[in-house]
Amino acid sequence: MPTSTGCNSTVVYEDREGNLRSRPMSCGVPQGSVLGPLLWNIGYDWALRADFPPGLGVICYADDTLVTARGANFQEAARLATGGVSLVVGRIEALGLRVALDKTEALLFHGPRRGPPPGASIVVNSVLVPVRAQMKYLGLILDGRWLFDEHFRQLAPKLVGAASALGRLLPNMGGPSVATRRLYTGVVRSMALYGAPSHTRLPHRFYGGGMRVGRNSPVGFGGGSALAEVYRRVADFRAESGFRPPPEDVREWREAARRATMARWSFRLETPRAGFAAVEALQPVIAEWAGRQHGTLSFRLTQVLSGHGCFGRYLHTVARRELSPACHHCDCSEDSAQHTLAVCPAWAAQRRALTAVIGVDLSLPAVVRSMAGSDSCFTAVATFCEVVISRKEAAERAREDDLHSDPIRRRRTGRRRPAYHSLMPP
Repeated sequence: MPTSTGCNSTVVYEDREGNLRSRPMSCGVPQGSVLGPLLWNIGYDWALRADFPPGLGVICYADDTLVTARGANFQEAARLATGGVSLVVGRIEALGLRVALDKTEALLFHGPRRGPPPGASIVVNSVLVPVRAQMKYLGLILDGRWLFDEHFRQLAPKLVGAASALGRLLPNMGGPSVATRRLYTGVVRSMALYGAPSHTRLPHRFYGGGMRVGRNSPVGFGGGSALAEVYRRVADFRAESGFRPPPEDVREWREAARRATMARWSFRLETPRAGFAAVEALQPVIAEWAGRQHGTLSFRLTQVLSGHGCFGRYLHTVARRELSPACHHCDCSEDSAQHTLAVCPAWAAQRRALTAVIGVDLSLPAVVRSMAGSDSCFTAVATFCEVVISRKEAAERAREDDLHSDPIRRRRTGRRRPAYHSLMPP
């Protein structure tokens, strides 16, 4: 205990042998918001350092305590869990704390044919704790077979609700910047991937009867297989040698995994099933495009690269909102993304500013190559797309609002239900 709270203080404490010792503190001692968590960790740590029997483990996160017990069958595991929980509860109560046994939950992890017997339970301090099929722990709904079916069943409506709420703030026309949209996407992604190292299959490793889960485990997004390969090699190295691999080896493994991923992507791009023009333009520079450190794809820039959007050909053949694919800004019989980018005289001024930066070759492969190689070229193309496509969108909305236009062009009233409407919360 400190004799004072200012400088030149003396802290008196008990060492591991039980002897009182003192230490001068010339810079003061922790107080306020820092002192609370520090004292909690020091005090509660005592509850974890008991001489537990083999097969019993204790995991703590803040004031949430998890006791694990292993056994050859349910009866053996239940006996060990009953004694272990009683021991842990006793040590916690010795600190002056009280355990809410009525909120205690029990769960048996088992194989496909070894579930708990009907009415299974354990007794802790005369309180009956039933063994349930699921248990909520730190935001995850665990089940006895690590299937996480119930976890995702309850998670799906929350994700749909969050995505729908954020989507209403982000209309296709106008709205926040790409960085803001990416931030909102990250919100939904973080909700979906909360606890992902527990339910992903790639990084799981089994050592000495226990399961290790890779740190920052990659789950289901681009580059995940490459990261998983690196983590596997690191885990294998540590299992064989007992040491961490040298940093230069890890860098070499990461680069090799990245090259392998790029090779797989290139192979898949050789036989595309859609977006042939964009794939043809991207394939020769796939490595440079994926490794660039500049530029982000916006809504309107993606329209020009993919050919999907307010172009006559797309509106006529795909969206069925135009009578013909003709361009409304010139007398060309077909309005496409390439026509807008390189030919249409309505955008000559914007095109001159673009060619002054990236050159006169405005074919899609040349444009993509320049975007991958230079930040200034990427910015010039993105600026052209924002200005031109926004004006084409305004012209399209004017045609939709024109009462004398063909009915196929007019704005559709009402709101269509999305495909995931049934999953949305009431």
